[in-house]
Amino acid sequence: MAPSEVRTLPDRLADELIARIFTGQLVPGESLPAERVLAAQLGVDRTSLRIALRQLTRMRLTRTVRGSGVTVLDYRQHAGIDFLAAVLDVPGLELGGAFMLEALDHWDDAMPHIVATAFARATPGTIAEIDDLFGEQLRLLELPGQGARDEVVEVELDVHDRIVAMAGDVTLRLIANSTRPLRRQLTRLQIDLVDMREQVAGQRAQLRAVLAGGEQIDALRAAHGQSMKRMHRRLHAHIATLPPAPWRTTKWDPTRAHASGDER
Repeated sequence: MAPSEVRTLPDRLADELIARIFTGQLVPGESLPAERVLAAQLGVDRTSLRIALRQLTRMRLTRTVRGSGVTVLDYRQHAGIDFLAAVLDVPGLELGGAFMLEALDHWDDAMPHIVATAFARATPGTIAEIDDLFGEQLRLLELPGQGARDEVVEVELDVHDRIVAMAGDVTLRLIANSTRPLRRQLTRLQIDLVDMREQVAGQRAQLRAVLAGGEQIDALRAAHGQSMKRMHRRLHAHIATLPPAPWRTTKWDPTRAHASGDER
C-alpha cells in the first residue's frame, strides 16, 4: 500500500483487531462476540466487519466454526509472514522492547551469513553499485538537517535490499519486503545512537577488500558479524529500556481515516 493511500473501513477494522491480538487484548481461545454485538461495540456496519474478519481468517488469526462463532487463534502457532507485515503496518501500534530486541538479535545473527552468501555470488558490477550507495550515505552524513538523516536511513534500507537480492533467496526477499518498516524503525534509532560514519566507512572498507580479492568470504562473514555486534551495542541497550510489551498510541475511532503506516 502506498503511503498516501487511505485505508478502507474494513482495512482499518482488520488493523484494529490485529492490534488487539498482537497486544494480547484478544487472547488465544477467546470467542469474539456475535457479529451484531461486535459491530455495535466497534461502531461499524456488519458488512465491513465481515470483510475484516475474512482478512483475519485468511491470516489464520481466527477460526469460524458453525454454531460456535469466531475464535481467536494463537498467532505464534498459526500465522505467517503476512501477519508480521500487517502488524508492522498498523498505525499507532508500538511493537514493544521484547519484540524489537528479538528482531535486532535475529538481524545481527542473520546478516553476516546473508552478506557472505551475497558476496559469494556477486559480480564486480553489483559490488560497485553497493559501494556507490555507501558513498552516497557518507555524503549525506556530512549534510545538516533531519532531511539528510532520513535519506541516510532510506539508503541504508536500499543497501539491505541489494544484498538480500544478491543472495538469490526468494523466501528471504519476501521476509525483507515484509520487515522493511521494522528495519526502517531500527535504523532510525541506530542513526541517533551510533557513529554512522564509522559504521558506513567500515562496511565500505570490507566491501572494497572483497572487490580487490583481498578478503575471503569466511573472513568477511566474521568481520561483518563482529562489526554489527559492536555497532548495535548501544542500540540494544536503548531498546532494553523500552516497555517490553507492545502498546497502542491511538484509540479506535471508526470515523477517522488512516494512511499507510509504512512511513513510521
